[in-house]
Amino acid sequence: MHSGASITLSGVFAERLCRHLDAPEDTPFPALGPLSRQHPWLEQMQSVAPNPSNLLLGDGLGMLFIELTDRCNESCLHCYAESAPERSARLSHEEIQRVLEEALKLGDPAVQFTGGDPLLHPDLCFAVQTARELGYQMLEIYTNGLALGEALLAQLLPHQPSFAFSVYSHEAAVHDAITRTPGSLMRTLKAMRRVQAAGLPLRVGMILMAENRGMEEATFAFLQAELGLDATQFGTDVVRSTGRGEFMRNNQPDNSRLQRFRHRVDTPQEDTSAPSEEDEGNPVRQGKLCISASGDVFPCIFSRRTTLGNIRKQSLSDILGSLEQRTLSAPSTERWQQCRESLSCSDCQAIAYLLQDAGRIIPIKQGGTHVAT
Repeated sequence: MHSGASITLSGVFAERLCRHLDAPEDTPFPALGPLSRQHPWLEQMQSVAPNPSNLLLGDGLGMLFIELTDRCNESCLHCYAESAPERSARLSHEEIQRVLEEALKLGDPAVQFTGGDPLLHPDLCFAVQTARELGYQMLEIYTNGLALGEALLAQLLPHQPSFAFSVYSHEAAVHDAITRTPGSLMRTLKAMRRVQAAGLPLRVGMILMAENRGMEEATFAFLQAELGLDATQFGTDVVRSTGRGEFMRNNQPDNSRLQRFRHRVDTPQEDTSAPSEEDEGNPVRQGKLCISASGDVFPCIFSRRTTLGNIRKQSLSDILGSLEQRTLSAPSTERWQQCRESLSCSDCQAIAYLLQDAGRIIPIKQGGTHVAT
């Protein structure tokens, strides 16, 4: 037990950890090494209990990211998806419906429509309506809001989506320099006011970098004054080293600055993919999947080096059923550091570490979720 916390581990990593815990104390466990240097308490776990599950989904799919398009009307310095106005990939009408239907066979996920900017996809309203009709309870649109006119908002309103926006500074010059789009802060604020006036929930994410270093407190105070936001509606994170963020590795703030506003920026506050406890002693971890505008399936929006499959070739169930995992026989501290830099969640870091090995390929073993307390 680590400070009263629980963790759910799944798949090959958990199976090997169990074997390691049952082995003599001096038996090496290579896959645990890089993980334990970041999370030393992993080596202190005293017991495990197996339950059927798999590495990626845990107790079921909890969060589904759908990147409707990679086109965006901004060109942010740090964009993990490398979105831009000239990009043109997008999911089709049929693909959107099929993914929403197939994901429900894997769990009861929340869904976030993102991009690029999802407002630029002609089928956004169809996507939101379909998700509601299929029974998705938590539904969020992550956007810069630049294309959120009154007519589009009126079409979305009956389906009661939540909204998430990115604001990089209370100073227009700083925000607009990061988005590389003049006037973007004022247009985003206008969209946020429209969403508020419509009575729809919203939250704000702020990515910290050298360009806006030290501005998070002032930006939050500005949003409080302008929009009445509270701390539960405002989160910060660092640039992740994927996409254009790869070129900003040395452009990171001190992680201690994240402590006050440490809500995850990428996922809704109601996200069910993080570990939770339905009842005492029964920890639950639900997984995530991301569908890109080109149909690629990733284990997380930031895990873009790890392609699980493509929905244009297989169903989600078939992708997961035939998934092959790279061997853990050649652990890499460099790869673990890479996962830490590109991913914000410890479970995503561990999964990406296991799936990115450059060694021989072996099938993932189904079954064997292990709960360590």
